[in-house]
Amino acid sequence: MVRRPPTASEAASRSTAALFSNELLLNGATFPAIAFWRPPTGTNPTVVFLPGGGHLARIAYGHPGANPRDFVDFWLREVGWGLLAVSYPCDHPAFPRLYPEMTVSDWGASVAAIALDLLSRCPAPCQVVVAGWSMAGRVVRSVCHGLARGGLPAMGVISLAASAPFPGLVPVFEKGEPVTETGLWDLSAHEPGLPTRHSNWCAELAAQSADNDRVIIPEDVYRRDYRVNTPLLLRGEPQFLRSRSAILSVAQVTDELGTFDYGSHPLTGVIAPTRPSDARHALTDPLTWGFLNAQQVFERHVSGCRDLSTILPQRWEQLRSLMFDLPRRLTRTVSGGHFFFVGERGAEATVRHLTNLASDIASLQAEVSAILGSQTASTNGA
Repeated sequence: MVRRPPTASEAASRSTAALFSNELLLNGATFPAIAFWRPPTGTNPTVVFLPGGGHLARIAYGHPGANPRDFVDFWLREVGWGLLAVSYPCDHPAFPRLYPEMTVSDWGASVAAIALDLLSRCPAPCQVVVAGWSMAGRVVRSVCHGLARGGLPAMGVISLAASAPFPGLVPVFEKGEPVTETGLWDLSAHEPGLPTRHSNWCAELAAQSADNDRVIIPEDVYRRDYRVNTPLLLRGEPQFLRSRSAILSVAQVTDELGTFDYGSHPLTGVIAPTRPSDARHALTDPLTWGFLNAQQVFERHVSGCRDLSTILPQRWEQLRSLMFDLPRRLTRTVSGGHFFFVGERGAEATVRHLTNLASDIASLQAEVSAILGSQTASTNGA
């Protein structure tokens, strides 16, 4: 018997049924997204949370029946901050169709459009901080550009073990990344003799549960309610594009991510894990993002100065000290691996560091402006 395809109304009904009661299926810049939206108290900031590869943004607010204290949403609410957690379209049943060729720019435009619409309902002055986990480090620049164009520049970005926009930082399989029959990045596939990404993530979550003396996300719930397959281009790496029979080059990737357009990157605070299970982020995130921060400050604040040879020696030494201190000043750590922000202990610490880093980013920008003072010939943006 041949089954007819579902009608639009049937697909929409199934999509709605797949959502949690606190979620919305919204469209932003023609792309759908699952959105969790909890406004802030008064004029406090809102965190726009973006998930990594293979995951819905539920990792920031949990599932029905979960202990709310195990997720950053609870602790943000405790300090009066809002949360907008946005999940990209994937193979979760909430989405009526797939978007296997969605790009980083597409994702950024979608998130920005959704955020601008929802945050417009908050009392002025509206403040926003963009937080990206893992793969989402590739899209935060695009999101911030969209927010700024819409009249709502972000206070800054917070990296939660996020991959900076440099090709080669994300592990790849030797024979290329596997895709599902529908063209999405297959995150349950593996090379012979190596564990799958899914099994590694399960092990990381189990470690977080052990740290908190309780199961945070049961494995069956994790597989059903959190884990998805992802549009491949969102990972921001050179790769073979199956559907186009072409190669995405390093040059194309760096152009998409704006890697070398240093002045266009937002200042980024780093919250890094500590365990060898997430060695790259634990060991390199402060300096990788610190490099971008240093170049951003130079391009936006220093390069426009009229004549640095006339700067007072004391101010020059202050500027040198500030620049050398950037990685330490804008870095915090939380005990754990790649999921360090899941579980009561890690979630509370993450929110404490996030709110402090947002203040530190604002203070740092003010200090640079004060040091340079009349040296600045023009304003390049903040």
